[in-house]
Amino acid sequence: MTIAESTSHLVGQSTVIARLSAVLGGTAGAPPALVVFGQAGIGKSTLLRHVVARVADDAQVLWLAGAGSSPACTRLAAVLWPLRRHVDELPLGLQAPLRLLFDGAGSSADQSPVLADAVVALLEAGRAPIVLVVDDVDQLDPPTCELLVTVAARVVGTRVRAVLTARRRDVLGGVARSIDTIEVAPLDAASSAKLLAAQPIQPDRSVRGEIIRWSRGNPLALIEYARAYGHNGTKTFHGATMNGLAGHHPVFANQIAALPADTRRLLLVAAAATGYESVDAITRAAGYGDDFTHWQPARAAGIVDFTDDHHVAFANALIRSAAFADGDLGLQRAAHLALAASPGLKESLRAWHLAAAAPGPDETIAAALEESAVASACLGMDLELARALQRAAEMSPRRDDAARRYARAASAANLGGDPGWALALTEVPLNESSDADVAGFAALTRASILLQHGRATEAVDTIRGVLDGDRRPADAHLALALLHTAASASFYTGDLDHRRQLKKWLELTEPPRLASPLTLPFPIGVSALQRAYVAMYAETAESASTRPHGFDRAWLRPASDPSSDRARRLVAGVMAYATEHSALAAAELGGAIEDVTTLGGLRGYTFALAPLSWALLDCGRWDELANLLAEARSVGALHAAMLVDRETSCCAAQLHAFRGDVEAAAAAFERANGVTPTTGAPPNATRVALMRVSGWMAIASGDFEDAYRRFGAMFGDNADPAHFVISYRAVADIAWAAARCGRVDEVRPLIEQIGSAATVTPPTRLRLVQHQAMALVSTGSRAEQHYKLAVFDPAGEEWPLDRARARLHYGEWLRRARRPAEAKQLLGAALEVFDRLGALPLARIARSELRAAGVVSADAAPPDAMHALTAQEREIVGLAASGLTNREIADRLKLSPRTVASHLYHVYPKLGVTRRHELREFIS
Repeated sequence: MTIAESTSHLVGQSTVIARLSAVLGGTAGAPPALVVFGQAGIGKSTLLRHVVARVADDAQVLWLAGAGSSPACTRLAAVLWPLRRHVDELPLGLQAPLRLLFDGAGSSADQSPVLADAVVALLEAGRAPIVLVVDDVDQLDPPTCELLVTVAARVVGTRVRAVLTARRRDVLGGVARSIDTIEVAPLDAASSAKLLAAQPIQPDRSVRGEIIRWSRGNPLALIEYARAYGHNGTKTFHGATMNGLAGHHPVFANQIAALPADTRRLLLVAAAATGYESVDAITRAAGYGDDFTHWQPARAAGIVDFTDDHHVAFANALIRSAAFADGDLGLQRAAHLALAASPGLKESLRAWHLAAAAPGPDETIAAALEESAVASACLGMDLELARALQRAAEMSPRRDDAARRYARAASAANLGGDPGWALALTEVPLNESSDADVAGFAALTRASILLQHGRATEAVDTIRGVLDGDRRPADAHLALALLHTAASASFYTGDLDHRRQLKKWLELTEPPRLASPLTLPFPIGVSALQRAYVAMYAETAESASTRPHGFDRAWLRPASDPSSDRARRLVAGVMAYATEHSALAAAELGGAIEDVTTLGGLRGYTFALAPLSWALLDCGRWDELANLLAEARSVGALHAAMLVDRETSCCAAQLHAFRGDVEAAAAAFERANGVTPTTGAPPNATRVALMRVSGWMAIASGDFEDAYRRFGAMFGDNADPAHFVISYRAVADIAWAAARCGRVDEVRPLIEQIGSAATVTPPTRLRLVQHQAMALVSTGSRAEQHYKLAVFDPAGEEWPLDRARARLHYGEWLRRARRPAEAKQLLGAALEVFDRLGALPLARIARSELRAAGVVSADAAPPDAMHALTAQEREIVGLAASGLTNREIADRLKLSPRTVASHLYHVYPKLGVTRRHELREFIS
């Protein structure tokens, strides 16, 4: 079957494409024939078209579609017609069945064994290699299907390649062992999200997650539902009851219409079911008692099947929609009422069916739906709870009851990993509820989602709307949860006014004594830790330069119960990250994320991936970081977690820049820095981290002047940081870039002012970084004193890259002070760390310094190194050695500055240099 032609985006099927390409391209070792299996709408036809379009020009493609109105033998003859002139070249015994086929006097059933041999011989007789493609072979009549499967099995040893697609494996019959097969699996959630995002007509964000889940990885279902909901514009997902385009797909509607009336009634009831009702319950609800014979036509057609646990499974979501749409409103309501009357049905399911059958709002049904759903909810069932609570809200006659139920539904949807849906559900309680706790609960969900979308300022504004004025919640536990979210948002905005508001709100909020009846992110057992977390940021409201401090190791003591301990680790981990306790942050956050994931996914805690990524980077655990970044990218795409996506992309860019991969760093930088109408610009914390990334990209390109400018932008007038946490991590970067481009005198007052601006004792990491920076801008004994303080403090081993850089700079200083023996030891230790981490730019500098200190390097540039360069590389080296900047070189050679930087980046190791001025010796 051909899926929607509007999509040319092939996602999630690289393995199938590779196998198809190998077969159709005649790759050495590939089988000559392949049968591709998959459910209707899974994308078999699209994959075939994609690969066939890339078959070599010297091959002749013969394509036969299984579905069609004309007889199969007629269509087969038409496909083989271009080869008709070769019939006379075949043995006489093979000519007769082919002539009958071409003359229309025979069929594939007449002499199928002989005809199969004849077709293979005809395909082989062609001058060009033949590629035989049969799409939906199981939709042909049985004799023709058997014939073509036999042909495919017999092309071994010929020049012919054959690919067949089918929905059912039983088409292989007796040749199952002699032909290769592959299954087109449903798309995973991330690939489904990518395909949905590629559609020209986008549904509202509130229904995108449900479309992905309902489609169950079937591309056609996803495309059709996206189109239907995109045209409709509704913010409520209707599932099988969506009687628009998705409910009337002609192929599936015709399949349903062709079935007997009794079978169609069974399918209507099955489509109305929730998926939890058994085959027996559905059969009885349809009025057939224990008679299962009416299921057989639908099972034979591949429309439904029975699972091992005796439930009904539709072939795909569109067939289910078509089965439901086959009945009118009266029959649909009757199906729900019959299911609701099933003996032994769970109360939550009974309430769901009664709600589906109700003609309008009904508080009795709404209350039953709410109570039974909440009572039966368990871990991992958040989305089902959200559906039930949303339906209960829709059934509520009173707006306050509806608002309460919508607020609870929003929280469940967010915990279930669908923030777009949850965001839409918060609108009614925020705008219409007269209950401050209900409005506050909705504000908590909305602010949390806005923060995860990277809209931190809007998150603070949402919380201000309920904490200021007369809508302040009476629930102290809820108020603390709002403060916690506001504190997190204030970190990302870096806005001093936000931290001042936080301090005011904290002073007005009493510590909670009782757990909230609402489902809050953290249990009451960690409320003291939450207040400490909020206070950590509130206490920075004194000035723009005040940073978080004072991490209390008492928060590392395990809590009494597993739930509280997971929450403790998450909160304490973020606190450790903000106060520069990187190893603690990695341990606490890593353990918490592992625990939460084991219990069924991050469930609203995706935020922890960002600080964990930065902590792993700082601790030098870069291989672990690479794995985490891949996982985080998938999470960001699936849950629209733009903040996590931006932060982890920024972290990836920093990792690539440290390793000297400028192109990869630039790609990650663009992803982190992208601006869209729905997301806006990155929050301030990410923006400032990107400044540091851009500086290191310049260093990797050998442009310290540009690096100095970019690092310098992280501080403003009076040494005020652009971000009260992130900026301080770059103090040594600024000093080093300044030293390399001759601006030490210019930068020294800034470095000194940054050090003197601290109102409290800085964390160990920042103290060591400040000593490194001061050493770089100082001279004589004062410089050495700072170097010693930066290099020899044992605590510095927690940050291997920082420590190795301090050793490198001290080693450089010692070599210039004519103390080579001491320099070699420090430079060698630094080089060992740079090599282990893969920090190539720094490793090259360390090697260069070791050579200058008298260490013979195995990778020193050979005498004729310049001759190994390309002509353009030699020209760029000459211009750079003459003193021209990258931009000046680019203008002269009609290149981009980035291309020039990339050339120099690759030239430096070939010549064994790390600094621009060292190029002069090769020119001379």
